[in-house]
Amino acid sequence: MTKLSTKILSLISIGMAVWMAGTSTATANPSSNESTALAPQSSSQLSNPLAASFITEPTIEQLNQATESTEVRPSDWAYQTLQALNAKYSCNNPLTGNKTLSREEFATSLSGCVQSIEQLVARKPRRAVKKRRVAPKPLPQVAPEPAPEVFSPAPMVPPAPVEPSIVDAPEEVVSQQDLDRLKGLVQSFASELQGVDSRLQTIETTTKKLQDQSFSTTTKLAGEAIFGISGYGGRSTGIGTNARSTTTFSNRARLNFDTSFTGKDRLRTRLQSRNATPFNSGVTGTNMTRLAVDGDEGNSTNLSLLQYSFPLSPQTKIIAETVGSEFNENMYTFNPLLASSGDGAISRFGRFNPVYRLSGDGASLTVNHKFSDELGLAVGYAVPGTVSSSPTAGSGLFGGSNSMIGQLSFQPNKDLNLGLVYARSYSSDGNNINGGTGSSTANRPFGSGTAPVATSANHYSLLASYKVSPNFVLSGWAGFVEANREAAGGGTASSSNYALSFAFPDFGQKGNNLAFIVGIPPKLNSRNVPAIGTAAAITTTGNPDTSYHLEALYRIKLSDNLAITPGLLLITNADHNGANPTEYVGTIRTTFKF
Repeated sequence: MTKLSTKILSLISIGMAVWMAGTSTATANPSSNESTALAPQSSSQLSNPLAASFITEPTIEQLNQATESTEVRPSDWAYQTLQALNAKYSCNNPLTGNKTLSREEFATSLSGCVQSIEQLVARKPRRAVKKRRVAPKPLPQVAPEPAPEVFSPAPMVPPAPVEPSIVDAPEEVVSQQDLDRLKGLVQSFASELQGVDSRLQTIETTTKKLQDQSFSTTTKLAGEAIFGISGYGGRSTGIGTNARSTTTFSNRARLNFDTSFTGKDRLRTRLQSRNATPFNSGVTGTNMTRLAVDGDEGNSTNLSLLQYSFPLSPQTKIIAETVGSEFNENMYTFNPLLASSGDGAISRFGRFNPVYRLSGDGASLTVNHKFSDELGLAVGYAVPGTVSSSPTAGSGLFGGSNSMIGQLSFQPNKDLNLGLVYARSYSSDGNNINGGTGSSTANRPFGSGTAPVATSANHYSLLASYKVSPNFVLSGWAGFVEANREAAGGGTASSSNYALSFAFPDFGQKGNNLAFIVGIPPKLNSRNVPAIGTAAAITTTGNPDTSYHLEALYRIKLSDNLAITPGLLLITNADHNGANPTEYVGTIRTTFKF
């Protein structure tokens, strides 16, 4: 019995010592929320939400340092405190990386954290959660040693385990210590936070204004207005009621309404009004002097384009138009800096190859397909607007004038583009074979006066554009046309045209464009019409002389929405006739975009 008593007393003494040691340790290390560690924490510590409890309330010295600093470093108290709060409460716009921030950048992240914690505090208090305080484990019970007596003692009954005490304590959404730390940060960055709030209010006000004033959630409005002061001269005699030279002031205004239903398609509705009388055969004696922006509807507003485009696949795009079709807007024209009527060449011929004008501003269907990044194909079919909607004989989509075009483009590298174009056209009146440019006989090789002569034609073109350097782009084309007289007796004619353009983008300043264009407008090379009845056969070599197109322009970009383009056009041997003097056209084009 003496041995048993001694062992039991020893075990009890050891247990008491262990219990007292645990109590003293708990006293020496209070709650982590009251830790007095002031040393900066490493980024690995701060990225752990548990590390947030080791950031202390700011001292007066820390607050002054945060207020007076011009930037916030990862080692600063403010940086570490916000990083800890971000990790603990999953704040909006948290700090990322481990880099020095400006006070404004830091305040932006701090504003997000303030908003997140405000939302947590504003919530209803959570339901009280019962926390269990774990009681010390009961001491292990040792079975008594058997006594030397003959009888067996009754086994010792171990004491019942102590039931842990239950304490009801509501869990805080945000601790008071963290609120004090956040308050210190807000005080130190009060002026920067005010700036952030001001910017947010401005953005919200602007957004609300745009929402209130928006006329559609699916439609965007884009506009362009052009003012042009233009004049021509050089004629030795006047034409009609016009003098030998004159100056005009004209305009063209366009409004594009672009609507998307899927995010990838586009329905474009364009309204247009203009009063730019063309400088053509009725004014200067030749179509060679026409400007890029011409056409006169007396400034009445008309629907000039109704177009719907959508992707059939990632490689294929479909473009359908019921009015205002222009092949040049549906496929690449190999004159990238001068093709636009508002920002490109000042002349009609200088913009692109006349083959793209065969669509006749009517209805069309165009398919663009890319076989690869280097090789593409575009095909289109168009009918003039006055023909496509008419149900009378010789009209409609397939019964009257029409044109078909196919273009194969090859881009061996990002700076070089090569193209081959074939087009087939049929004109019931034999007019506009070369898109209203060049000599009168090249545009209407078999007509005389107003008598219509049905004409078909095959058009062949070779085109190229090469970006020699970031500040020099060389482009050009050569076109050849074979026309056939579809009336009784038949007949053939041929014409050609050539051009080279030299563009110097960003000349003088970014956005400007200096350009020169040299070319030969469409010229009738030959014409053969057999004798018909009493009419004698017509055999001619075509136009007697050659006209040269010389153009210079300088686009000056004043802003993203305003540009001024002065330009000069010279036409030698006007209408490919040496008997006509050199004619010139000057213009100052002002383009507004909004």
